[in-house]
Amino acid sequence: MVTRFLRRRQAPDSARSLRRAVLVEALQSPACALCQIAQQNNPRYVETLLDRAVVDVEQRDAWRAAKGLCSWHAWMAVKTPQGAGSLAILYQDVLRHDLSQIDPFTVPNGDGRQRSAQRRFLRRLRTWLESWQAGPTCPACRTWGEQERLYVQVLLNDWPEPALSQAFAASVGLCWPHLRRLTAWQPHHEHLPAVLKAQRACLETLQRDLESFIRKLDYRFADEPYGREADAWRRAVSLYAGTDGWLGSAPQ
Repeated sequence: MVTRFLRRRQAPDSARSLRRAVLVEALQSPACALCQIAQQNNPRYVETLLDRAVVDVEQRDAWRAAKGLCSWHAWMAVKTPQGAGSLAILYQDVLRHDLSQIDPFTVPNGDGRQRSAQRRFLRRLRTWLESWQAGPTCPACRTWGEQERLYVQVLLNDWPEPALSQAFAASVGLCWPHLRRLTAWQPHHEHLPAVLKAQRACLETLQRDLESFIRKLDYRFADEPYGREADAWRRAVSLYAGTDGWLGSAPQ
């Protein structure tokens, strides 16, 4: 009994330690750590999804309801080795369903004198259009969204760990989209103020670097060599838009 208890306890602790190590490593990059992890992990999620969704009935249903993948994950799937067959099968299923949905709108709805028929037609059309906007989340976004929450949880829970907090302090911090998610998901977390304080310090560093970069645009200082401020403009774009190649489409 004790052995089983220890095994159950060690498994989550091991996963948590692994995620903390991944976070610390991602914080070494000149970009938002969560964006970096998303870029590294999502191709694997997409590849696994393509393999499973073809044979798993529940995943096929989820794929059909979501009308396939979001733009970011769909084009990632196109680049997946041996993904063509799975994509053909899965999107054929989605297309078959959507063809049946559009059929009622291909039949003339009568002339202008049949107002009741026109109203029914417009209601059905509006419902169909809304289904595209209010449908289920992309299956790959949902998978990454679950993982993203776990990384956010580790960042907050393990903040007292020097390796993590010091790596964050030396980093560029998080992008605004990820910082907003972190704050929205864990507004009452005891370590949130400390994380936000460290984030503010990162933003102040970027502000100084931008000022230095802009100063050297002046012809009077154009001969001065660039230092860390050389990529400040790129870091500013990344702060607001997320890292290039990452689309903030995971569930909020």
